[in-house]
Amino acid sequence: MGFRVDVEKRDGRDVYTMRDDVSGASASVLPSYGFNLFDLRLPVAGEVRPVIVSDPTFAEAPSRAGGNGTPILFPFPNRIRGGAFQFEDKRYVIPTNNGGNAIHGFAIDVPWDVVEHKATPNGAVVEGRFQLSVHAPGHIDHWPTDAVLYVRYTLAGRTLTMTSTVSNPTAVDLPYGFGIHPYFRLPFAPGGDLAKTKIILPASKYWPLKDFLPTGAVSEISDRLDFRKGKAIEGLMLDDVLTALEHVDGAGTCRLLDLEKNGEFQLGFDDAFRELVVYTPPGKHDVIAIEPYTQATDAINLQPRGFDAGLRVLGHGEEQVLTLTMRTVG
Repeated sequence: MGFRVDVEKRDGRDVYTMRDDVSGASASVLPSYGFNLFDLRLPVAGEVRPVIVSDPTFAEAPSRAGGNGTPILFPFPNRIRGGAFQFEDKRYVIPTNNGGNAIHGFAIDVPWDVVEHKATPNGAVVEGRFQLSVHAPGHIDHWPTDAVLYVRYTLAGRTLTMTSTVSNPTAVDLPYGFGIHPYFRLPFAPGGDLAKTKIILPASKYWPLKDFLPTGAVSEISDRLDFRKGKAIEGLMLDDVLTALEHVDGAGTCRLLDLEKNGEFQLGFDDAFRELVVYTPPGKHDVIAIEPYTQATDAINLQPRGFDAGLRVLGHGEEQVLTLTMRTVG
């Protein structure tokens, strides 16, 4: 079969590593810090290569929750203006943590429960569980209701599948958004030619921003942000929210190509994902974050103003399953 899950201690923290011994692929998760997929190695361009970027000591001494690996953003991705919103006639205030705004939800840096890890005929699996009232109890009064999120990683061949299930365990409506904030390296080989790369993103519109928050308008894509035919990573400076994503048979795909190595990485998402945030971290010329979201930034404030921002609401006992994939070609 060739699949296995290894568990090891790193400075007292459990690291779960899924392995496919046939393809050589591996994926490591840190449950104690946001269930972060901080290391993903997939065969591409003739070698097994790391495609996710995190600090070398992230597993032993995790920090900068939004700046490493694959941060999980729930129950809201990106910013809420002023950390305040109103839902069903009640006002909520979240402690601000980013320029006077609240950012990236409550699950990003807290310990999660590991509910399952095993090798199956179809892949190596690690599944985690976050519940707002259990794992981030200090925030329970900052959101309209409790919320549960399961994230299941499955590694097989050259594909990592991330299946996320959001559910409402209460009798009160649950508003939510979900996203991930993964950092990818391009080109795939250190010292590769940045000009011989291509980033292809299936977005035809974008949300104009003021102070990193959408104004509410949606505009046709500008030349600077039009990645449909591809742009090299060289010289990019991005922190933008794209929308109107193309889905074919219910799925969308972002593509990162290393033309020098003739290899390709694909980030896939189902039709629940309607926005992409693209971000190039300062000082890291060969790194890009491509972030699929189910909603626009600050959707919980935009939606009541009449903008279609993608806010989702689950009633009692309802759940939604969201699927993302990371895979290589070539």
